[in-house]
Parts: sequence; C-alpha cells; structure tokens
Amino acid sequence: MLSTSVVLLADLLDLYTGSRECSVRYRESLRRTVRQAESAGVRSVTDLQPTIVNRFLSSLSTSATTRQNVRRELLTLWRWAFEEGMTEVPPLRVMRIKSKTKPVEAWSLQEMQRMLACAEADKSRIGGAGNRKVCDWLPGWVVIAYDTGLRFSDVLALQDSNVRNGCIAGTAAKTGKALVRPMSVYAQQWADRLIRDSPDRSLFSWFLTRRRAFLSMRAFYDRHGVKGSGKYLRRACATYIEINRPGEAWRYLQHSVPTLVPRHYADASLCPVPEGPPAIR
Repeated sequence: MLSTSVVLLADLLDLYTGSRECSVRYRESLRRTVRQAESAGVRSVTDLQPTIVNRFLSSLSTSATTRQNVRRELLTLWRWAFEEGMTEVPPLRVMRIKSKTKPVEAWSLQEMQRMLACAEADKSRIGGAGNRKVCDWLPGWVVIAYDTGLRFSDVLALQDSNVRNGCIAGTAAKTGKALVRPMSVYAQQWADRLIRDSPDRSLFSWFLTRRRAFLSMRAFYDRHGVKGSGKYLRRACATYIEINRPGEAWRYLQHSVPTLVPRHYADASLCPVPEGPPAIR
C-alpha cells in the first residue's frame, strides 16, 4: 500500500497511465485535468474528497461539457487510487453536472454537394509537407469520411492497406473494434488517387498533421461560407442511414456492444458488408 501523504496527483496520473495502454490524446486530456485540479488545490490523493473535489468542479468556468469531462477523468483517477489502496475515501458524493442537450446538426446532401464542388475547385495551398492544394485531397476526405462514418483520427490514419474490395477495412482507434465500410465509386476513385500520389502509401498523413488538417479545413469552411465542422460528415452519415434504415446508424458508427457472432477470422471485405449512405455523386 502506497503512502497517501506522498502520492501527488501528478504521480497518481503517471502510475495510472503506466498501468494500462492509453492513447496520446487521452494522456494529454488527463494531464490537463490534473493541472486544473492542482491549480485549484487538489494536489494529492489525500485531497480526493467529496467536499474538495466539489469545490474544484464548482469553480470551473468552462462549458458544461468540459466540466463533465473533467469530472469523469478525475473520478477515473480517484477510483483507481481507491482500488489500489492509496486512499480509503471512495469516489462518491461528487456533484453531477447538468448540460442542456442541443439538437444535433448535420449537413444535408445538398450542402455536401455544394461543399464538394467548392473543394474540387479550390486551389488554395495548405503549406507543410508537399504544400498540397485543397482540390488535391479535401474532396477525397469528404467522400471517404461521409461514406464510412469514420472518426477524424481514423480518416487521417488511413493507409493503402485499409483500402480493399471497394471498402475501408481497419480498426477504430477509439473503440479498438474491427470495421469494414463500403465506399461509393467516387470515393474509391479518390482513395486510388490519394494512394498513387503518396510517397509512403498513406492517404493523408504524409502531408497532413492533425493540427494542419483542422486549420486548413476551418479556413476552407470560412472561405466558402460552410457552417459546421468536420464532425458534420459523421453526423450526416448517421442521419441518412437513420432516414433510410431506422435503427441501423448505431451499428454503422459502432456506438454499440460487440455483435453476437464476431467475425474474427473471415476477411469481411469479401463478405456482404453493411450498406452505406447514399453516394454524394
């Protein structure tokens, strides 16, 4: 049993992340939460008490969603410390944080078609490796992300090995689940083009960092008066699947428990795959 008097919150974080596999982004998020807590006086495991933690959460001036994330991450560390015998105080009686649920917004087919036409004609350069023009890659990103419903990080990480038999096949970084999603003919053409242009067989990551992708897309949306963000592609995918096949979007986007009979050995790209959303063109 570790001495609670010497386990600082930063040390607790290192012990926790060292005991399991965590993504870089999750580690960074946990570290931000720990820094915020430390600045508010929650500096060690002994400070993980309902009164102190509630006072810290009440002092946050960020959005309700951010406060919910901070609460969840701090409770994760506290729960682990309790399970490891670092504290005798259980992670209970922590204030709930309510947030107002806003209606979900997604792009319509017409909006995406206009955006796609703008992307195909946009010769603005984005800088960085290769200094690519928007028209050389963004149309491919749009149709692949929409067709497959992949998260941003999964699109950015696509390699040629993920493209086969008219599908995107791989593993979702967030869930660790295998996925196979069909592409429209136009998306397949773009995937082939991006692979041909690539020096290392990656579709996007050879010339795009995460930050550059965000900034170049934001600049594109602003130039062409496009409301929303890249998240709207995944939402649009879910929306149109739900319109055409009610109750299926949660499976397509993997917001579900594992399937009853997982296909651990079959190449799912050679088997019938879930029908995707209607093609943009």
